[in-house]
Amino acid sequence: MEQNTPQEEKQKVVPEVSAVNTKKSATVDENKNMKMFAFGMVGVLATAFVVSAVVGIYRVYAKADTDNFTVTVAKALRLPVMKVNGESVLYSNYADDMRAIQKLVDFDKLNKGNSAGLTPEQMSDQVLWRLANNVLVKSAAAKYGVKIETKDMDDLKANLLKQFKDQSEVEKEIQQRYGWTYAQYEEKVIKNFILQQKIGEKIQGDQKAREEIRNKALTVLNEIKAGKDFADEAKVYGEDGTKTNGGDLGWFGKGDMVPEFEKAVYALKPGEMTQDLVETQYGYHIIKLVETKIEKTKDAKGKTVEAGKVHASHILFRFPSPETFLDQLAKTATFHLYAKVHNPFAELNATTTPTPSK
Repeated sequence: MEQNTPQEEKQKVVPEVSAVNTKKSATVDENKNMKMFAFGMVGVLATAFVVSAVVGIYRVYAKADTDNFTVTVAKALRLPVMKVNGESVLYSNYADDMRAIQKLVDFDKLNKGNSAGLTPEQMSDQVLWRLANNVLVKSAAAKYGVKIETKDMDDLKANLLKQFKDQSEVEKEIQQRYGWTYAQYEEKVIKNFILQQKIGEKIQGDQKAREEIRNKALTVLNEIKAGKDFADEAKVYGEDGTKTNGGDLGWFGKGDMVPEFEKAVYALKPGEMTQDLVETQYGYHIIKLVETKIEKTKDAKGKTVEAGKVHASHILFRFPSPETFLDQLAKTATFHLYAKVHNPFAELNATTTPTPSK
């Protein structure tokens, strides 16, 4: 057999090694190209994400849009519409509620409901207040140690079902009004309602708080007896809408006020003030009769009769209630609104407390 020389062996091996090196070189080039392509795609995607985020943020805070793109970006980035006492309220929740209230307005327009005439600003105000109220209620629930039990949810659902034929009718009604499922309605409305009820029970049963209010009212009553001006005291201590005008209730007749208030005011002479506190369902009152008059009016049968009218003022010290408690929480809360919408929290000094009328 013919033997290859060492030189021939070397020449035989070199092409094989050279072939392997060429293959490796091609593989390396392909890997480089793939990496460059991958990095390029990542860069494109990153750029697209940044652009989408910037556009979405602009549409959230400058335009307050509620379209799917804006809400998707807001949800992904967890953008807040506002903060209440430092707690973020997500813009996606605001947008969802705005869609729901718009659906309610459209529904009420067809059915002559109470919300039919709401303007976009009023709708936004209602949504912001509802979302802020949820935060305040949660903190109040923690303060009073109340929480939602399964029985609470079941009982409320059972009462709701009494008004409808079955569960499907409930679902249909909620869908038509808000565009929500029953589960969403439970989460957004029912749970907060239950917490407010439980907080109310705790507050209304707080006898210590009532006693403190009574003592405060007695102090003011004694100050007026000692010579302080009634109207000035009403402006300082009054807790209803009359405080801004010194407690003035204007003219009213019999049957216009709750019985306890009416009995007390009609027992006074012009210029006199009640010497004791008057208790009604609203709280404790100090009442002053300003003047009286007789007016001719028609009775239920259409006959002309003379009726006495009185002009009185009062100072109301309200009993503790969920409404007053949450009102006070709101007045002491810090609100930071980020979206470019009307700010309803700038009007916290306004009061909607009822006078002692029926």
